Amino acid sequence: MHSLLARQIEQCTDQDGRLDQERFYALISSAYDDDARARHRLERSITLMSEEMGELNAQIALEARQTLTRYILESRDALITLDADNQILLMNHAAAQAFGVDDARAVSGTSIDRFIDPSHLNEGQVSTFNGRHSAGHDVPISATFSLGTVDGTAFRIIALRDETERRAREEALEIAKQTAEHANEAKSSFLAMMSHELRTPLNALLGSAELMARTELDDTQSNYVRMFNEAGRLMMAMVNDVLDYAKIEAGQLEIEKHPTSLKQLARELDTLWGPHAASKGIYLKIDTDHLDWDMVIGDPTRLRQIVFNLVSNAVKFTVSGGVTIRLNSVTKGRECRLDIEVEDTGVGIPLDRQASIFKAFIQADSSITRRFGGTGLGLAIAKSLAQQMQGDLTLRSTPGKGSTFLFEARFEATLEQENADIETASDSEITRPLQVLAVDDNALNRQILAAMLDLWPVHTVWATNGVEALEAMEVQAFDVVLMDVQMPIMDGMTATRRVREGQGINRHTPIVALTANARKEDRDQCMASGMTDFVTKPISAEALANALMRATQMNEVSDDPDQSEVA
Repeated sequence: MHSLLARQIEQCTDQDGRLDQERFYALISSAYDDDARARHRLERSITLMSEEMGELNAQIALEARQTLTRYILESRDALITLDADNQILLMNHAAAQAFGVDDARAVSGTSIDRFIDPSHLNEGQVSTFNGRHSAGHDVPISATFSLGTVDGTAFRIIALRDETERRAREEALEIAKQTAEHANEAKSSFLAMMSHELRTPLNALLGSAELMARTELDDTQSNYVRMFNEAGRLMMAMVNDVLDYAKIEAGQLEIEKHPTSLKQLARELDTLWGPHAASKGIYLKIDTDHLDWDMVIGDPTRLRQIVFNLVSNAVKFTVSGGVTIRLNSVTKGRECRLDIEVEDTGVGIPLDRQASIFKAFIQADSSITRRFGGTGLGLAIAKSLAQQMQGDLTLRSTPGKGSTFLFEARFEATLEQENADIETASDSEITRPLQVLAVDDNALNRQILAAMLDLWPVHTVWATNGVEALEAMEVQAFDVVLMDVQMPIMDGMTATRRVREGQGINRHTPIVALTANARKEDRDQCMASGMTDFVTKPISAEALANALMRATQMNEVSDDPDQSEVA
């Protein structure tokens, strides 16, 4: 502006330096007119641009509203938009279907309270609650909402899901789970009952065979008794396998922890299976040279079960040559890693069957099943037990040349000695007459038990149920009570609790459970009721003698004044 004014002054000044004022004013007036026209054109352009921007913004806002509306209406998800007063602006078909609304447009402008309590909604969070169906019943839904603006207008959008089907599925799954649990409990109860029912006649069969073997027999009769006894013990092993597999399926098979001697295990293998192998004309070799440790903390019963099963199979399936058992251990610190190899020169296992040999109810082939028998559960149980001992059970085999089973496990090394019960007893060990109360509701079992007790200087009083047992214990003191568990009128555990809770003369008398219920939980329940010992059926004379000896030792300790409690 200053440069323009300077030029205009210069134009209006003559050579003598005089200013032509009229010309100067005319030039200034013309400049101001030009400036006014320019400002007018600029203002007009701005006005036109503002009108165009307004139309563009209106078009954008319209398109935004249309896009949002189209998205909501076409969405498969159930969507509802609300204004600031919780009035419904828009409800799509999925939302209308969830609430049983026939015409979604008809609910526009009505309060959302009709379908949803707004207090349940939390911005950005999923809430699960019951909505209200147009028919009047509750609708389980999950919903979340968020805030938004379109064309300066605030709104809320609710995304919801009808949870009716999901809840129905969950309820169906829960019912199915409960049904499966009940079925599993029923199966366990059935197996326990069948075990009891099978063990009861087996007790009579094996007891009779054992008693018969104690009589004078010729060679033919002795052979018959031996076969009778082996068949009965095979049946017993099958019952135990079925029970163990049921426990594995139910996740109830537990590994106990007790001091266990690996060298004692080797000696038992030689004692039990050496003569049997010799009778078949095959060798049994046991190598313990690579055992660097003896005592470990483990489950001696289950450890023997695994190894005895492997050796039993090896001897059974080997007709020439023999069986070699290698026990190896590597001990570092308190960890002992045990490997036991059972190698035989038997029939072997076909390659295509080796992967399935550890599955339940599987045998190598049907001809072997017919020839050698078995349930097909032993290896499945053994592998499961090995895995519970932080190890495994694997196989190498060549058909026609033999098989090698490798059992691996980890144990805690210990210097603690095995505290085993008395395992052997002879007739002469029961040196003084014993007063025994024997309680059993089964007449055949009473006959077998009576014949066994007649082997020793025992005077026996008999009862057939818990009530009769309590009556007998009220009038006579006994050295030991042999108590069946499952009996009519009153069971053995109830009778035992009554004795322990009372003040009678047999309050502290040893009570030995003689039962066909062989599960660990059965033993625990018997001990919890106050019983002092547990002998499972079928009962052998040796096991019965051991139980009587233990009871006698308990009585001697309790009668020793130096061992009594000081009041």
